[in-house]
Amino acid sequence: MKEVMKYFILEQYNLVLIRYGEVWLKSQKVKIRMLNHLMSNLKNMLQKKGIPFHKYQLSKDSSRIFFFFENEVLHRALDVIQKVFGIHSFSPALRTSNKIKNITERTLEVAGKILKKNDTFALRVKRSGIHDYDSLELARIVGKKVIDAFSEFNLKVNLSNPQKKIFIEVRDDFSYIFTHIYETKWGGLPIEGRKNILVMDVGRLEDLMAGFLLMRRGSNIHPLLLDMSDDTNNFDKWLSNWKEVLDYFPFKKFRILKIKLTSIFDKILSNLKQNEFKCAICRLLRYNIISNVIKDPKFRNLKEIRAFTDGLRFANSSFCTDEIDLQSISLNYLFSNYPVFTPLIGFSKEEFEEKIRKLSENLIRFDYCKYQPKNQIFNKQDVQLIYNNLKIRQDLEKITYSIEIIDLKD
Repeated sequence: MKEVMKYFILEQYNLVLIRYGEVWLKSQKVKIRMLNHLMSNLKNMLQKKGIPFHKYQLSKDSSRIFFFFENEVLHRALDVIQKVFGIHSFSPALRTSNKIKNITERTLEVAGKILKKNDTFALRVKRSGIHDYDSLELARIVGKKVIDAFSEFNLKVNLSNPQKKIFIEVRDDFSYIFTHIYETKWGGLPIEGRKNILVMDVGRLEDLMAGFLLMRRGSNIHPLLLDMSDDTNNFDKWLSNWKEVLDYFPFKKFRILKIKLTSIFDKILSNLKQNEFKCAICRLLRYNIISNVIKDPKFRNLKEIRAFTDGLRFANSSFCTDEIDLQSISLNYLFSNYPVFTPLIGFSKEEFEEKIRKLSENLIRFDYCKYQPKNQIFNKQDVQLIYNNLKIRQDLEKITYSIEIIDLKD
């Protein structure tokens, strides 16, 4: 079951006020570029889910984004906004002019919906632009009107710990009134189509999460599934896991490549005398295949790849030991100049599990490797010499031709 968020939405609300975090820290040029990507990503994700909107715009000071909706689709829209990287928080809201009279009238509408007898309340007022009043004056005037209008409620102002809050943001010609601020789970940076990263996934949840965290940093990811299992049910579980990531992906096509490695690896193992090097040889085989795939003209969408991920973390969570995984990464240079990102490398078991739950409660673990080697060692010179003597060039070419392409859709 997918998590269902509950939002407080009044019938007067017809827009969402959106705030961003890290983007604000960038230079003006970079900030504007990222904001354009952020608005485009949000528009694409709403359209993918079939959620209509009237328009969207950036505030004059570039500090807020506004998307306008019909009230009845707001809940669905907020579920999408929750999953757009780059957004820090958001609020369903209504809009009125910057005139005190209009602000007061609309605030009273909201107050009438949320305030109860003996409530304490506070107005949280922000202002941007030039007006003939300041924030404190506006809060004082509107707050008094609220108390007078609901005198039978015996309301009291409590600025430090109120039971109810009403937020008023005055931005140039317009004002925005709302009652709740919802923070997104991930924040991060907006995904940009040209920041292309290949995700090397052997079936571990660590590999999927490594790719997801690079998405959170603004990368456009391209998963490559390297299948080392004979269990036909595993593939359905694999795709089910990646469909959970699809909810965060802003582009129309989410393409996954799948390569079956068992035939070529069985052949390698049948001629391998030093079984203690299985893991290291497997790692070099994967690097070799990745390099070939990226260079293959059939996969034009991968020509802009500039790095790839690995789900390594120091918790002995894989069949191969942490030491073997770490040292074999150093041999990537034999096949490409691309860096290997390991965003999970410092996560403890508890930290990793918390991130998995935060992403989705539906992710499935499975035995991704039929070989499950033990007592592995690593020696750079020996591994390189063994791999060079394998004579598997033709087998690698066959594998490249047999790649399965899967287009995931909502």
